[in-house]
Amino acid sequence: MKGKLSNVSFGGNWSEDLFTSDQLYSVLDFLDLAATECADREVRGKDMEAALSYVEEHIEKGTMLTTALRQALAQPEAWMRRDSALRIVAQIRKMVGG
Repeated sequence: MKGKLSNVSFGGNWSEDLFTSDQLYSVLDFLDLAATECADREVRGKDMEAALSYVEEHIEKGTMLTTALRQALAQPEAWMRRDSALRIVAQIRKMVGG
């Protein structure tokens, strides 16, 4: 088998793309969970800021969306906080086709 694969060439940045894709979906899953739970617990902190930084750097309109999410998470009413956060996270997912 080793000899048969020696002449195979992989083009592009496929391994880097897979890593970036895995990171992206981990961030999106984290944001989904945070938006779902933000009415019941404080979700802001270092992990949230790291996720938001990733969105800002890798997603079109990321800065605008993360600003909106930060504002949503600061809402004083729990139901309003959750509804706004869920809506914005859905918009973030839509931007990446997920």
